[in-house]
Amino acid sequence: MSAELKRDYAIGEEIGRGRFGVVRRCTSRATGEAFAVKSVDRSQLADDLDRELAQLEPKLAQLASAGNPGVVQVHAVYEDEAWTHTVMDLCTGPDLLEWMGLRRGAPVPEPVAAAIVAQLAQALALCHRRGVAHRDVKPDNILIDAAAAEEDEDEEDGRGGGGGAEAAPRALLADFGSAAWVGAGGLGRAEGLVGTPHYVAPEVVAGSEYGAKADVWSAGVVMYALLSGGALPFVGESAAEVLAAVMRGSVRFPPRLFGGVSPAAKDLMRRMICRDEWRRFTAEQVLAHPWIVTGGGARAMERPT
Repeated sequence: MSAELKRDYAIGEEIGRGRFGVVRRCTSRATGEAFAVKSVDRSQLADDLDRELAQLEPKLAQLASAGNPGVVQVHAVYEDEAWTHTVMDLCTGPDLLEWMGLRRGAPVPEPVAAAIVAQLAQALALCHRRGVAHRDVKPDNILIDAAAAEEDEDEEDGRGGGGGAEAAPRALLADFGSAAWVGAGGLGRAEGLVGTPHYVAPEVVAGSEYGAKADVWSAGVVMYALLSGGALPFVGESAAEVLAAVMRGSVRFPPRLFGGVSPAAKDLMRRMICRDEWRRFTAEQVLAHPWIVTGGGARAMERPT
């Protein structure tokens, strides 16, 4: 472990493992503030693509996170011949997959789902403008900031709110271990089969070049999971079967899962999980969709005062 890292931070217990490395709690020796540090031993990576991604991750994570409130912030990077250590915000809450699991199959109310999708789209829009494609958007890589959520609930209570309506959590995009540079403005192209089968876009599976809109497809699958109580649009018994379903399928909304979901929500999912990349929404267009603008119908349901 880097001597410079240990000089600046006291390293604590392991709190998780990512695709390339281990995540530990750490504490700033200067301020006493708690952070997380992700440590990657690059010498143990045999695959050329894995080595390239591990080399790029801290740079792209810094670029994507700086001033981007929807992304876990990177505070410092330490590198030596073999290791890369990335110091970032410590998020104490669960990830979105765990958060959905606590609901035991109950769908997320549309106003809450709209708030989560809006936060994700805002984070991606800024990443894409800076030329960073995440390439592995999924609930496991979206962290819930429990402290921020508690603060929001306290503020709502202080204003006399909270009349039974569920509060939306603060969601933060994390783990840029599969990220790619796609050029300023996000208009360039990337290549390589990277991502998670259930969430990956068809142009990625096809092996062709693709752009930042691959992230929008994945975000659309996240939205589908939120509103369906955890179901996914493309499934199979193996990764190969899932990828085959992605290649041949179009998104459907079974009535038993989506009978109570609004037409506006379904319209947005069709525009995000759209097989034709050229017709698929950008992250900016997601933010302008009526379902997002109205807060999943929340504003329309509010009574004027």
